[in-house]
Amino acid sequence: MYTVRIHSQLEDRLDAEFYNPEALKTVQKIDGLGKTKRLGQLISDGYRVVYHGTDAINGIAEEKLLPFLSPSQIDDQGNIDFSSVDKLPLYYKEDYPKGLAVAGELLIEVKGNVSKVGMVPEIFPKYLMVSGSLYKASFNAGTNSRYVLAFLKSKHGQVLKNRLTSNTIINYIAKDALYSIPLFAAEADVQKYIGDKVRQAEQLRAWAKLAETHVKQYHQALVPQQSRLDFAKRVRVVSPVRMSERLDAHFYPGVVDEYLRLHQGKFKRLGKLCATVYNGQTQPEAGAADSCKQITVTNLSSSFLGGAPREVEVPGKKDKFLKVYDILMCNAAHNKAYIGKDLTFVHSDAAILPSTEVMTIRVDRNQMPASYVWAYLLSKLGYAQIQSTIRGITAHSYPDDMALLDIYVPDVADKDKEEWFACDEKLELAGKACEVATQLTNAAKLLVEALIEGQLTEAELITTEKALQAGTDRLDRYILSRLNTDGIDGQGPALFSDLDELYRLFAQAEVD
Repeated sequence: MYTVRIHSQLEDRLDAEFYNPEALKTVQKIDGLGKTKRLGQLISDGYRVVYHGTDAINGIAEEKLLPFLSPSQIDDQGNIDFSSVDKLPLYYKEDYPKGLAVAGELLIEVKGNVSKVGMVPEIFPKYLMVSGSLYKASFNAGTNSRYVLAFLKSKHGQVLKNRLTSNTIINYIAKDALYSIPLFAAEADVQKYIGDKVRQAEQLRAWAKLAETHVKQYHQALVPQQSRLDFAKRVRVVSPVRMSERLDAHFYPGVVDEYLRLHQGKFKRLGKLCATVYNGQTQPEAGAADSCKQITVTNLSSSFLGGAPREVEVPGKKDKFLKVYDILMCNAAHNKAYIGKDLTFVHSDAAILPSTEVMTIRVDRNQMPASYVWAYLLSKLGYAQIQSTIRGITAHSYPDDMALLDIYVPDVADKDKEEWFACDEKLELAGKACEVATQLTNAAKLLVEALIEGQLTEAELITTEKALQAGTDRLDRYILSRLNTDGIDGQGPALFSDLDELYRLFAQAEVD
C-alpha cells in the first residue's frame, strides 16, 4: 500500500518506505501522547566504530586476543552470548578505544537485520570490542536506558527503526536517522518500572550463568585433567574389546585411546549409563488448536533451550517427547565442527518434541546425574569423542555410535552423592531463570506497547512503582497477571504461568 504525500509534508527522505502507512500511524500515536522526544535528545554519548573483519588473528596466541561482539551474539530478547564472540588482536584496544564496551551501554543494531537491541551487563569479558554493526549509546541522567531498550524492541520501535534503513544491498541506519526516532518519554517512575523488568532479567541471567558455571566446574573437577593430553596424536592401538562394527580409524581417536589406558577400569559406555539415546521426529506444521511444540537445532544452545518452538502436528506415538534433565545435541551439520559443540540441558517437563536433527540423551539418573554427563561431554575430550562418531561427507552422528562412547565414571563417596545429584536440580533452576528472564524482557516490551496503545496509563504504573518502592508487590503482581503472550489483557496464554515461581527466583538470585 502506498501513501501519497504532498510536497509540504515531505521530510528530508524521499524513499517510499519512510512514509509507509504503518510507520506514519505509529508516529501519529506517539505524538498524540504529548511526550515525544527524539532519541538523539536522550543520548549523552554515542559511537560506532569502523567494521572489522576477524581474519587478522591467524597465528596470534590466545592471550594476545580480545573478544569481539557482533549482532549475531545478541538474541531476539537482547541477551548476549559472550561464549560465542569472535576475536580480534589485543592491540585494537589502543587503536580503537571508543569501541570498547562499557557497562550499561545500549547496543543498537544499525547494519544488516537492524532489529537487535542489547544492553552491556555489569559483568562482561575484559576488553570487549563492539562491532561497527552496533551503535553504542549512553543516556543522560533523566533517561532509563533499559526503558529505551524496551521501547526499541516493541512493535512500535521496530517499525520506526525499519523505516530508516537505506542502501539497496545491506540495510543500514545512519546516525542522524537513528537520532531522529520519536520516543515516548514517559515519567521517570514509569521508565523505572518498565526498565526494572529488563534489569531483573539481566540479574536472573547472570545468576543462571554463575549456577551453570558452578555445576560445570564441580563435575569437571571429578574428571582427570586433560590439559596435557596430545589431541593431535595419530597413532593408536585399539583393544579388540573396544572394537565395534566401526572399522574406521576416525572412530578411535588416539587421544581417547591414551586417556583410557591412563585410567583403566574407570569408564562405562554411554549407552549403559542412559535410559535411551534417540533422534527426534520432524512433524508437519499445524494450527495451534491441535498441535504440539517442536524444537529444532535453532533452539539449541550451550546451556538451555531458547527461541520460539514450531507448532506441529501431534505424532501418533508420544515416546519421543522430551523430559526434564534430557541432554540435546545437533546430530547433523554442513560444518561437522558444530556437532557436539553445544549441548543443551532440558530444564522443563513441557511437552516438546525434538526434530530429526536433534539427538536426545536421557541419562539413567539412578547411576549418575545427567548434568555430569553434560559437563563431561562439554570437555575438550568429550568433544573429540563426539566428533569421532560423525559419519559421511554430509556429517551425521547417530545414536548407536554415541552409545558406544566411553564416559569416565568418578569415585564419589556416599556422603557426597546428595550434593553430586543436586547439581541436576541447580542446573534445572538456572534454566528456569533464563526462561523467566526472557519473559521479563517480553513483559517490558508489552508494557511499552500497552502505554502507547492506551491500554495502560502512566498513573497506573507510577502507583505500582511507588508501591514496590514501599515494599508491596500486590499491584505489580496484578499487572503481570494481565500480561498474555500477545499483549495486556490479550487472548493468548498467560506470559507468566506461575508468579510465585517468578518471585522465588528473584529471592534465590538475591541470596546467591
